[in-house]
Amino acid sequence: MGGDLQVELALVRSLILEAGAVLLERSGDVGAIDYKGTVDMVTDIDRQVEAALRSGLERHFPGDTILGEEGGGAESRSGRTWYVDPLDGTTNFVHGYPFYSVSIGCADPENLLLGAVYAPYLDELYLAIRECGATLERPRAQVQTQLPRRQPVALERALLATGFPYVRDETVDRNVEYLRRFLRANCHGVRRAGSAAIDLAHTAAGKLDGYWELHLQPWDVAAGTLIAREAGVVVTGFDGQEGRLHCRNVVAAAPGVHGQLLAVLGEPSNRRGSG
Repeated sequence: MGGDLQVELALVRSLILEAGAVLLERSGDVGAIDYKGTVDMVTDIDRQVEAALRSGLERHFPGDTILGEEGGGAESRSGRTWYVDPLDGTTNFVHGYPFYSVSIGCADPENLLLGAVYAPYLDELYLAIRECGATLERPRAQVQTQLPRRQPVALERALLATGFPYVRDETVDRNVEYLRRFLRANCHGVRRAGSAAIDLAHTAAGKLDGYWELHLQPWDVAAGTLIAREAGVVVTGFDGQEGRLHCRNVVAAAPGVHGQLLAVLGEPSNRRGSG
């Protein structure tokens, strides 16, 4: 790893651990809840954690753009952008379901550069630097391991995951059809944890073999995408193209099974809006 990037990742690690500690402390005490849509919630904790992360990033990386789920930022003078999700899995957090995370990703003009995903209840902190691999740290256990590169997996031996958007429209029907097809394909199963960042990190770590989801945002996937790619996971859009950021429809899977996922997701009757 480059020395400067190691220093930057260490700063991000400190910020994300502090944010995770706040989430653990406030677990069971979510405070006021507002709704951005029919079921899309935002809590006082979302805003509090994002404000703290934004303040820390602005202090350490002046001139960079910061885009968060609860607010945007000015145009970057440095050409770098930070994507921040202070609480990925707000619905889970509100209900006391432990699959929630903090996600921080950074992209420069070339591509994704740094990524950190912290699931505090699970004691899982995933970190990555472009072209340097990815690590899994368990902060409370004080253990850190390098994630091995993912090896090919067949669909019949794969555990998959998906998610459903907050928008309750025909997208739900579309994804239920995908779910049906994968189950009929005799994969080992399909899970729905409710945090895109965790699903991408778990695909990187081999806990899952493939993941797809519709209608995501850049802060949902920036950090997780880099972590997954650094562990050998193929991350693309539904069209199979590997872009800088796939902030709408994402397919992430181990080699081998990725092509099989695309074959199911890309069938002609489902081509509409598949990018």
